[in-house]
Amino acid sequence: MTRLAALAAVAVLALTGCAAQDTGDGGRLAEVIDRLGHASAETYTAVYALGTGEMATVVSSPPRTATISGDDRLVIGPDGVTLCKDGACSRPPGAADAPGGTGIVTPEQVRAMVSAAAHLPGVDVALSTATFAGREALCADVHGLSDFTVCVTEDGILASFRGDGEITLELTRLAESADASLAGF
Repeated sequence: MTRLAALAAVAVLALTGCAAQDTGDGGRLAEVIDRLGHASAETYTAVYALGTGEMATVVSSPPRTATISGDDRLVIGPDGVTLCKDGACSRPPGAADAPGGTGIVTPEQVRAMVSAAAHLPGVDVALSTATFAGREALCADVHGLSDFTVCVTEDGILASFRGDGEITLELTRLAESADASLAGF
């Protein structure tokens, strides 16, 4: 599986649709949703370990975000989506569409999953805290139609996403600045 394919697999999981009922503190689940809503305004460089053993880097410099894995790079910005693979860059079909169609799990996609978990019956949600890259994160562990766990830092950065099976995304390093040279913008 290529590096971008591993990230795409996480996105497919995110789009499968989950439903849950908060069995604990509804205010804390709302906090997870709220935190994820702040991600698009944050400037950072985050390095993630993927369940495939690969590493990926996300560089956020609003209004642009780049995801880099090996020599592959996906840039999402106000002018659309650019995919660079094997040194060649192109705009995939639907490049003018919202980032949800890019194959990358975004905080916005995860936020939609957690929002569904807060409002639909049939699935349990347990809340906890964990530390990733030295940052405390609030986590929502959802069980039912589809199982997933998401953790998000106080400033809205996705710290961890674990879905059914082996798919994982876990924050290993975080800088509060955007490495624009790495991102290519």
